[in-house]
Parts: sequence; structure tokens; C-alpha cells
Amino acid sequence: MSSVWLAVMAGVVQGIVEWLPVSSKTMITLIFAAAGYSFGTAYVLGLLANLGSFLAAFWYFRRDLAGALGGARRPLAGTPEARTLRYLVLATAATGVVGVPIYELVKHALTAATGTAAMLAIGFLLLATSMVNARRERLTRVAQEGALEAPGPVVSLIVGACQGLAALPGVSRSAMTVTPLLLRGYSANAALRFSFLLDVPALLGAGIVPFIVEQGGARPLGHVDATTVAALLAVSAVVSFATIHAVLRVTVRLRSSLITLVIGVLTIASAFVFRLR
Repeated sequence: MSSVWLAVMAGVVQGIVEWLPVSSKTMITLIFAAAGYSFGTAYVLGLLANLGSFLAAFWYFRRDLAGALGGARRPLAGTPEARTLRYLVLATAATGVVGVPIYELVKHALTAATGTAAMLAIGFLLLATSMVNARRERLTRVAQEGALEAPGPVVSLIVGACQGLAALPGVSRSAMTVTPLLLRGYSANAALRFSFLLDVPALLGAGIVPFIVEQGGARPLGHVDATTVAALLAVSAVVSFATIHAVLRVTVRLRSSLITLVIGVLTIASAFVFRLR
């Protein structure tokens, strides 16, 4: 398979899986690793694919984001716009504090690890995500309907820190942010929307981190041609925009814990097969 068609396939996966409680960067990492890319490069491509989804999410939530920016005129006020702005700023800051060091740790670990070790690590992290998803699904079934105002400072920092943990391959950003919101009493719909709204700055941050910490992206993308990168971003943007509304409507009812469990088991099994070859 040519690198462009591989990027198209990865872009489709990114555009769909990003909006499910399943780790999209892990899926992209596994796709490129299976095609012969090093796990370090594949992981960076998994992060880079977020930029395509960012463009789609930015447009989809443009009115919410514009309202939050309007809250900057009185950032400490109790208006919904100011509360949303504080939530985005505090949660994004917490994500950066937790997520960037994890990115550095994972990048070096995947670069140094053998294929078997990397796949085993990802597989067990997927199993951990499956357990988080199972908890989220139980909470969703009992959550009361009805919108709530944006989280306060403490909850915003907790949600942001949990989102930072999603820098680990196999860990779902959506599962890590929706679950604490449900635990705090938010309805399933409200928790999902606040999670996805926070996804806008998170997607941008995840996509540009490799360029910030890796000498302008020269090292992680040194062996990837520009056409492949462009195809990955374009397809992920188009598919994300085309599917985000539908996924928002059904994801609260999806048994993503089962999906993640199956993928995790298959990844671990593949690692042992790879080891025996």
C-alpha cells in the first residue's frame, strides 16, 4: 500500500474514532507501525492527525468558542460565557502540565522499545481504558438529563489533568474527561458536550506538540513525505466534520468499553505473534 493511501485510511480512522471513547492516536500509531514505520514516528503521526480533527471541531463549535471569547471582557463574572472561558483555560493549562511530560516520556520509550514491548504496553493501556469506559457507561445509564453550567475551577483542573493522561498511547481522551464530569453529577449530554468542547484546544495542542519540542517537526517527520502528511490532515478534517454530529448523538449509548477491550486483547495477542516470528 502506498503511503498516501495509508494516510487516507488513517485519516478516516482519525475522523471517526476521535469522537468515540477509544484512543484515536493509538489506532493511528498501530496503523503506521503495522505498515513498517517505527513506533516513535507512528506515535508522532498519531498526534499530528489531531490537527485535521481540530479544524473540523473548531468550525463545529465556533459559536460556543465565540461565546467563551466574549466572556474575556469580564473573565471573573458569573455569566455562562465567562464560566466556559475559565473552564477551557484552566483545563487546557492542566492538560499541558500533565500531558507534555508524558509525551516526552512516551516518545523516548517508544523509540527505544522493541515492537513487542511497545505493542504490549499499548495493549495493556487499552485494557485500562476499557475499564474506565465501563465505569463511564454505568454512570451514563443513571445520569439525569438536563444541561448544567460549565465546571468550576477545581473540576476544570481535574478534567484537564485527566485529559493530559490521554497522552499515553491506548488511553482515550474522551473517556478520561467524560468520566469525571459524570462523577460530578453532570448529565450524560452535558458531560459529553463539555468534553468535546475541551477537545478543540486539546486537538490543537496535541497536533503542534511535536513541532514545538522536536525542532520544528524535522526529526519526527524526517522520513515522512509532505503528501502523506497533507492527505492525513485533509481526510481527518473532512471525515471529522462529516461525522461529528452523528457521533455526538450516539456515543453516549455506544459500548465503547467492549470495543476497547477487543482492540486491547488483539494488540496484546499481536505482540506475542510478532515475538514468535
